[in-house]
Amino acid sequence: MRPVWYVLLAAVLAGILFSCGCTSQPTSSTQAGAATTSVISAVETSPDMLPVIALHLSDFPEGFELIYAGDTEPPAESTLLADPAYRGGYSLTVSNESSDFPTGELVDQIVLLYSRPVTRERLAEVFTENYPELSTWPLTTLEDPGIGDASIAYHFTYPDTTLSGYTIAFGRKDVYQILTTMTGDGTADYDFLKGIAEKALAKIP
Repeated sequence: MRPVWYVLLAAVLAGILFSCGCTSQPTSSTQAGAATTSVISAVETSPDMLPVIALHLSDFPEGFELIYAGDTEPPAESTLLADPAYRGGYSLTVSNESSDFPTGELVDQIVLLYSRPVTRERLAEVFTENYPELSTWPLTTLEDPGIGDASIAYHFTYPDTTLSGYTIAFGRKDVYQILTTMTGDGTADYDFLKGIAEKALAKIP
């Protein structure tokens, strides 16, 4: 039987995945047909490259297992869906919870493409829009991790529980990424997340 904290963590994660739309959804005509008004100077990254750009299970230490990998879009109510600069998304979720490591860590990655250069302000907007529930939890803004062209980081806690974790949002050129790690006992490792973020950055062409 899994510990109570893991059941809570799984429920919270399920809510986060549902809220951030980590399932395939039909592309709106607005997205498909609109011309972007702000174009980056470099050649745009193809949405077909998202599964390659995203992390893979082999990028994590031994013991992690795949929970989800596939297309993602912002929540249906998100204003980002009406943004003509949005060109696609992909997400990955892994965990190393096991009988040997009952207080395992969950790691979630969202990779998004926008025809707009990355900025810290834009990253904050993208984080809030893609994690509407998580962004309402108590957040502590951390020092800029210095990853990619721009980056931000938060420490968060789930109210009245020991569930907590970290988020790093960063990007390079037209590729935006949000990486989140959480545990149910307050032992989420920020240095581990930074290392994973560096691996993710290296995959951006």
